[in-house]
Amino acid sequence: MKLLEDEAAVSISIGFILTFVISVLALITVLTAFYTLMDRAEQTAMRSEFEIHGNDISMQISSIDSLVAVMDNSGAYIGVLEYDLDLPDRIAGEHYSVSIVNSSHEILLQSRDKTETKVMVPYSTNNMRVIESTIFSEAGTHYIVYDPVYRTLEIR
Repeated sequence: MKLLEDEAAVSISIGFILTFVISVLALITVLTAFYTLMDRAEQTAMRSEFEIHGNDISMQISSIDSLVAVMDNSGAYIGVLEYDLDLPDRIAGEHYSVSIVNSSHEILLQSRDKTETKVMVPYSTNNMRVIESTIFSEAGTHYIVYDPVYRTLEIR
């Protein structure tokens, strides 16, 4: 009976369990905070790269529009213009898409896996219409093509 009523070792066991649980919770909190910070840094890097590539596409669209205006004013014939569009397959380890949105005259670059990571870059044209389209980074080589018959520009 004396053995069943002895509670001297209970405080050591409870102390160990409480210390272990508190240590595990602290470790989980630190790891969660670390991964959250890493994810935010990755999204910031993606947005920066999206802005760079979006501005490059916008500049190429404007250059083609200016070329079309100069050629029209000089009376020259314009054949089909085709420019290589150099885009990386991945940005920050993620595939992404590039969409032309005519309603707002913007280029939308968006991560395939992280929908909250997207950037919209404006573009403007005066001498042609840009066709709404979407390309995906993993598809390979992309082109910007101007069709003089319909006065349209398309990203393929």
